[in-house]
Amino acid sequence: MTDKLIPTESLVQFYKRTGQDIPPELLHESGKAHFNVRETLTCTRKTPFNRRDYFKICLSSTTGKGSGILLYNDQEIQLNQSCLIFTNPAVPTSIEVTAPFNRFYCLFNMPFIEGFIPRDVQYACPLFNPAMQPVIPVTKEERERLSVYFTQMQVLQASDYPFKWDMIRNLLQLLIHEGIRLQQSRQAPASLVRDRLVNDFFALLNQQFPVDSPETPLKLLTPARFADLLHVHVNHLNSVVKKHTHKTTREIIHERVITEAKTLLRNTNWNISEIAYALGFEYPSHFNKYFKQVSTQTPLEFRMGKKMVAA
Repeated sequence: MTDKLIPTESLVQFYKRTGQDIPPELLHESGKAHFNVRETLTCTRKTPFNRRDYFKICLSSTTGKGSGILLYNDQEIQLNQSCLIFTNPAVPTSIEVTAPFNRFYCLFNMPFIEGFIPRDVQYACPLFNPAMQPVIPVTKEERERLSVYFTQMQVLQASDYPFKWDMIRNLLQLLIHEGIRLQQSRQAPASLVRDRLVNDFFALLNQQFPVDSPETPLKLLTPARFADLLHVHVNHLNSVVKKHTHKTTREIIHERVITEAKTLLRNTNWNISEIAYALGFEYPSHFNKYFKQVSTQTPLEFRMGKKMVAA
Protein backbone atom coordinates (compact mmCIF):
# COMPACT_ATOMS: atom_id res chain seq x y z
CA MET A 1 0.00 0.00 0.00
CA THR A 2 1.43 3.41 -0.91
CA ASP A 3 1.05 6.62 1.06
CA LYS A 4 -1.19 8.10 -1.64
CA LEU A 5 -3.79 5.38 -1.02
CA ILE A 6 -3.97 5.97 2.75
CA PRO A 7 -6.82 8.40 3.52
CA THR A 8 -6.92 11.00 6.28
CA GLU A 9 -9.98 10.83 8.53
CA SER A 10 -11.46 14.13 9.69
CA LEU A 11 -13.27 14.66 12.98
CA VAL A 12 -16.59 14.83 11.12
CA GLN A 13 -15.83 11.48 9.46
CA PHE A 14 -14.89 9.99 12.84
CA TYR A 15 -18.24 10.95 14.35
CA LYS A 16 -20.12 9.60 11.34
CA ARG A 17 -18.17 6.31 11.41
CA THR A 18 -18.83 5.79 15.12
CA GLY A 19 -22.52 6.71 14.87
CA GLN A 20 -22.27 9.81 17.06
CA ASP A 21 -23.87 13.20 16.62
CA ILE A 22 -21.54 15.66 14.91
CA PRO A 23 -20.74 18.58 17.24
CA PRO A 24 -22.19 21.83 15.80
CA GLU A 25 -18.85 23.68 15.82
CA LEU A 26 -17.39 21.15 13.38
CA LEU A 27 -20.20 21.75 10.91
CA HIS A 28 -20.34 25.52 10.97
CA GLU A 29 -16.85 26.83 11.77
CA SER A 30 -13.61 25.87 10.03
CA GLY A 31 -10.60 25.69 12.34
CA LYS A 32 -12.70 25.75 15.53
CA ALA A 33 -11.08 24.19 18.62
CA HIS A 34 -12.60 20.83 19.52
CA PHE A 35 -12.26 18.37 22.42
CA ASN A 36 -14.21 15.31 23.51
CA VAL A 37 -13.74 12.55 26.09
CA ARG A 38 -15.66 9.27 26.50
CA GLU A 39 -15.59 5.90 28.22
CA THR A 40 -16.57 2.89 26.06
CA LEU A 41 -16.75 -0.89 26.15
CA THR A 42 -15.80 -2.56 22.88
CA CYS A 43 -16.22 -6.28 22.20
CA THR A 44 -14.96 -6.92 18.67
CA ARG A 45 -14.21 -4.49 15.88
CA LYS A 46 -11.58 -3.27 13.45
CA THR A 47 -11.07 0.38 12.58
CA PRO A 48 -9.98 1.62 9.13
CA PHE A 49 -6.24 1.93 8.48
CA ASN A 50 -5.82 5.68 8.04
CA ARG A 51 -4.28 8.90 9.20
CA ARG A 52 -6.32 11.51 11.07
CA ASP A 53 -6.54 15.28 11.32
CA TYR A 54 -6.97 15.02 15.11
CA PHE A 55 -5.08 13.70 18.15
CA LYS A 56 -6.26 10.78 20.25
CA ILE A 57 -5.21 9.33 23.62
CA CYS A 58 -6.64 6.01 24.83
CA LEU A 59 -6.40 4.29 28.21
CA SER A 60 -7.35 0.65 27.75
CA SER A 61 -8.15 -2.14 30.16
CA THR A 62 -7.75 -5.50 28.41
CA THR A 63 -8.42 -9.06 29.46
CA GLY A 64 -5.00 -10.43 28.51
CA LYS A 65 -3.44 -12.33 25.61
CA GLY A 66 -5.19 -11.84 22.31
CA SER A 67 -7.17 -8.79 23.40
CA GLY A 68 -6.19 -6.67 20.42
CA ILE A 69 -3.66 -5.53 17.86
CA LEU A 70 -2.58 -2.00 16.97
CA LEU A 71 -1.29 -1.54 13.42
CA TYR A 72 0.97 1.51 13.60
CA ASN A 73 2.47 2.29 10.21
CA ASP A 74 4.44 -0.90 9.50
CA GLN A 75 4.42 -2.14 13.12
CA GLU A 76 2.05 -4.72 14.60
CA ILE A 77 1.77 -4.14 18.36
CA GLN A 78 0.01 -6.66 20.58
CA LEU A 79 -2.36 -5.17 23.17
CA ASN A 80 -2.12 -7.86 25.81
CA GLN A 81 -2.42 -5.73 28.94
CA SER A 82 -3.72 -2.40 30.11
CA CYS A 83 -1.93 0.40 28.32
CA LEU A 84 -1.85 4.07 27.44
CA ILE A 85 -1.94 4.63 23.67
CA PHE A 86 -0.77 7.86 22.02
CA THR A 87 -1.31 7.87 18.26
CA ASN A 88 0.30 10.47 16.03
CA PRO A 89 -2.16 11.88 13.44
CA ALA A 90 0.40 11.65 10.64
CA VAL A 91 1.00 7.92 11.16
CA PRO A 92 -1.58 5.54 9.61
CA THR A 93 -3.08 3.28 12.27
CA SER A 94 -5.76 0.68 12.78
CA ILE A 95 -6.87 -1.20 15.87
CA GLU A 96 -8.43 -4.67 15.90
CA VAL A 97 -10.19 -5.70 19.10
CA THR A 98 -10.80 -9.43 19.61
CA ALA A 99 -11.87 -9.50 23.27
CA PRO A 100 -13.83 -7.22 25.66
CA PHE A 101 -11.95 -3.96 25.75
CA ASN A 102 -12.86 -1.24 28.25
CA ARG A 103 -11.28 2.12 27.55
CA PHE A 104 -11.31 5.85 28.05
CA TYR A 105 -10.40 8.01 25.12
CA CYS A 106 -10.08 11.70 24.46
CA LEU A 107 -9.66 13.35 21.09
CA PHE A 108 -8.88 16.93 20.15
CA ASN A 109 -7.57 18.99 17.25
CA MET A 110 -4.57 21.29 16.93
CA PRO A 111 -6.54 24.54 17.54
CA PHE A 112 -7.53 23.19 20.97
CA ILE A 113 -3.94 22.78 22.19
CA GLU A 114 -2.03 25.28 20.04
CA GLY A 115 0.38 27.20 22.25
CA PHE A 116 -0.29 25.09 25.37
CA ILE A 117 2.15 22.19 24.96
CA PRO A 118 5.84 23.23 24.97
CA ARG A 119 7.89 22.04 22.01
CA ASP A 120 10.34 20.00 24.08
CA VAL A 121 7.42 18.21 25.73
CA GLN A 122 5.95 17.46 22.31
CA TYR A 123 9.17 15.89 21.07
CA ALA A 124 9.24 13.62 24.14
CA CYS A 125 5.71 12.29 23.52
CA PRO A 126 4.58 9.82 20.82
CA LEU A 127 1.39 11.86 20.40
CA PHE A 128 3.50 14.42 18.53
CA ASN A 129 6.68 12.47 17.75
CA PRO A 130 6.16 9.56 15.31
CA ALA A 131 9.64 8.19 16.08
CA MET A 132 8.48 7.04 19.52
CA GLN A 133 6.67 3.88 20.59
CA PRO A 134 2.92 4.70 20.84
CA VAL A 135 1.91 2.03 23.39
CA ILE A 136 2.92 2.32 27.06
CA PRO A 137 1.96 -0.68 29.27
CA VAL A 138 0.54 0.31 32.67
CA THR A 139 -0.07 -1.53 35.92
CA LYS A 140 -3.47 -1.74 37.59
CA GLU A 141 -2.47 1.01 40.03
CA GLU A 142 -1.19 3.25 37.22
CA ARG A 143 -4.36 2.73 35.22
CA GLU A 144 -6.51 3.68 38.20
CA ARG A 145 -4.52 6.86 38.69
CA LEU A 146 -4.64 7.78 34.99
CA SER A 147 -8.36 7.08 34.77
CA VAL A 148 -8.95 9.87 37.29
CA TYR A 149 -7.72 12.41 34.71
CA PHE A 150 -10.21 11.13 32.14
CA THR A 151 -13.04 11.12 34.67
CA GLN A 152 -12.26 14.67 35.75
CA MET A 153 -12.23 15.79 32.10
CA GLN A 154 -15.65 14.16 31.61
CA VAL A 155 -17.08 15.98 34.63
CA LEU A 156 -15.64 19.30 33.48
CA GLN A 157 -16.86 18.89 29.90
CA ALA A 158 -20.41 18.34 31.14
CA SER A 159 -20.24 21.31 33.52
CA ASP A 160 -21.11 24.98 32.93
CA TYR A 161 -17.94 26.27 34.59
CA PRO A 162 -16.77 29.18 32.39
CA PHE A 163 -13.09 28.18 32.52
CA LYS A 164 -13.59 24.46 32.08
CA TRP A 165 -11.57 24.24 28.84
CA ASP A 166 -8.51 25.70 30.56
CA MET A 167 -8.83 23.10 33.31
CA ILE A 168 -9.22 20.35 30.70
CA ARG A 169 -6.09 21.54 28.92
CA ASN A 170 -4.21 21.38 32.22
CA LEU A 171 -5.43 17.82 32.82
CA LEU A 172 -4.45 16.95 29.26
CA GLN A 173 -0.93 18.23 29.91
CA LEU A 174 -0.76 16.13 33.09
CA LEU A 175 -1.82 13.07 31.10
CA ILE A 176 0.86 13.74 28.47
CA HIS A 177 3.52 14.21 31.16
CA GLU A 178 2.43 10.99 32.88
CA GLY A 179 2.89 9.14 29.58
CA ILE A 180 6.36 10.61 29.07
CA ARG A 181 7.39 9.78 32.65
CA LEU A 182 6.11 6.20 32.44
CA GLN A 183 7.76 5.63 29.06
CA GLN A 184 11.10 6.97 30.22
CA SER A 185 10.97 4.87 33.40
CA ARG A 186 10.74 1.76 31.21
CA GLN A 187 13.64 2.69 28.93
CA ALA A 188 17.03 1.02 29.10
CA PRO A 189 19.77 3.02 30.90
CA ALA A 190 21.74 3.45 27.66
CA SER A 191 18.74 5.09 26.05
CA LEU A 192 18.39 7.49 28.96
CA VAL A 193 22.02 8.56 28.56
CA ARG A 194 21.40 9.40 24.93
CA ASP A 195 18.24 11.29 25.92
CA ARG A 196 20.29 13.49 28.26
CA LEU A 197 21.97 15.24 25.34
CA VAL A 198 18.56 16.02 23.84
CA ASN A 199 17.35 17.34 27.21
CA ASP A 200 20.46 19.51 27.56
CA PHE A 201 19.90 20.89 24.05
CA PHE A 202 16.30 21.85 24.88
CA ALA A 203 17.37 23.32 28.23
CA LEU A 204 19.84 25.62 26.44
CA LEU A 205 17.26 26.51 23.80
CA ASN A 206 14.56 27.33 26.33
CA GLN A 207 16.87 29.44 28.51
CA GLN A 208 16.69 32.13 25.84
CA PHE A 209 12.92 32.49 26.08
CA PRO A 210 10.78 34.42 26.56
CA VAL A 211 12.46 37.39 24.85
CA ASP A 212 11.96 40.33 27.22
CA SER A 213 13.61 43.20 25.40
CA PRO A 214 14.97 44.17 21.98
CA GLU A 215 18.14 45.15 23.88
CA THR A 216 18.94 41.48 24.66
CA PRO A 217 18.74 39.66 21.30
CA LEU A 218 18.97 35.88 20.89
CA LYS A 219 22.51 34.53 20.61
CA LEU A 220 22.06 30.77 20.11
CA LEU A 221 20.64 30.34 16.63
CA THR A 222 22.74 27.65 14.93
CA PRO A 223 23.32 23.94 15.64
CA ALA A 224 27.08 24.57 15.70
CA ARG A 225 26.72 27.12 18.52
CA PHE A 226 24.68 24.67 20.60
CA ALA A 227 27.19 21.88 19.91
CA ASP A 228 30.05 24.07 21.12
CA LEU A 229 28.31 24.78 24.42
CA LEU A 230 27.36 21.10 24.86
CA HIS A 231 30.96 20.01 24.07
CA VAL A 232 29.95 17.62 21.29
CA HIS A 233 30.51 17.59 17.53
CA VAL A 234 27.66 19.22 15.65
CA ASN A 235 27.12 16.06 13.58
CA HIS A 236 26.67 14.02 16.76
CA LEU A 237 24.19 16.54 18.17
CA ASN A 238 22.22 16.52 14.91
CA SER A 239 22.19 12.72 14.81
CA VAL A 240 20.95 12.28 18.39
CA VAL A 241 18.33 15.04 18.15
CA LYS A 242 17.05 13.67 14.84
CA LYS A 243 16.76 10.16 16.28
CA HIS A 244 14.72 11.24 19.28
CA THR A 245 12.60 14.03 17.79
CA HIS A 246 12.33 13.08 14.10
CA LYS A 247 13.41 16.63 13.28
CA THR A 248 16.75 18.27 12.66
CA THR A 249 18.35 20.57 15.21
CA ARG A 250 17.99 23.47 12.80
CA GLU A 251 14.26 22.77 12.28
CA ILE A 252 13.65 22.79 16.03
CA ILE A 253 15.52 26.07 16.48
CA HIS A 254 13.56 27.63 13.61
CA GLU A 255 10.23 26.45 15.03
CA ARG A 256 11.04 27.93 18.45
CA VAL A 257 12.07 31.25 16.92
CA ILE A 258 8.88 31.43 14.85
CA THR A 259 6.75 30.60 17.91
CA GLU A 260 8.41 33.45 19.81
CA ALA A 261 8.00 35.78 16.81
CA LYS A 262 4.24 35.11 16.76
CA THR A 263 4.03 35.71 20.51
CA LEU A 264 5.81 39.05 20.21
CA LEU A 265 3.72 40.10 17.21
CA ARG A 266 0.55 39.15 19.03
CA ASN A 267 1.28 40.50 22.51
CA THR A 268 3.68 43.46 22.25
CA ASN A 269 3.67 46.87 20.62
CA TRP A 270 7.28 46.49 19.42
CA ASN A 271 7.73 47.46 15.80
CA ILE A 272 8.84 44.86 13.26
CA SER A 273 12.44 46.09 13.32
CA GLU A 274 12.63 45.72 17.11
CA ILE A 275 11.22 42.18 16.95
CA ALA A 276 13.63 41.26 14.17
CA TYR A 277 16.61 42.48 16.17
CA ALA A 278 15.38 40.79 19.37
CA LEU A 279 15.23 37.47 17.51
CA GLY A 280 18.79 37.80 16.25
CA PHE A 281 18.18 39.17 12.74
CA GLU A 282 20.54 41.91 11.62
CA TYR A 283 18.10 43.31 9.07
CA PRO A 284 14.26 43.44 9.20
CA SER A 285 14.13 42.34 5.55
CA HIS A 286 15.81 39.05 6.53
CA PHE A 287 13.22 38.53 9.27
CA ASN A 288 10.35 39.30 6.89
CA LYS A 289 11.61 36.76 4.37
CA TYR A 290 12.26 34.14 7.07
CA PHE A 291 8.82 34.58 8.67
CA LYS A 292 6.95 34.44 5.37
CA GLN A 293 8.73 31.25 4.29
CA VAL A 294 7.39 29.48 7.37
CA SER A 295 3.97 31.07 7.90
CA THR A 296 3.07 32.23 4.34
CA GLN A 297 2.40 35.71 5.81
CA THR A 298 4.64 38.68 6.43
CA PRO A 299 5.04 39.66 10.11
CA LEU A 300 2.83 42.70 9.54
CA GLU A 301 0.11 40.61 7.85
CA PHE A 302 0.19 38.17 10.77
CA ARG A 303 -0.06 40.99 13.32
CA MET A 304 -2.95 42.71 11.52
CA GLY A 305 -4.78 39.42 11.02
CA LYS A 306 -4.57 38.59 14.72
CA LYS A 307 -5.85 42.03 15.62
CA MET A 308 -8.83 41.67 13.29
CA VAL A 309 -9.69 38.30 14.83
CA ALA A 310 -9.44 39.77 18.32
CA ALA A 311 -11.73 42.62 17.31
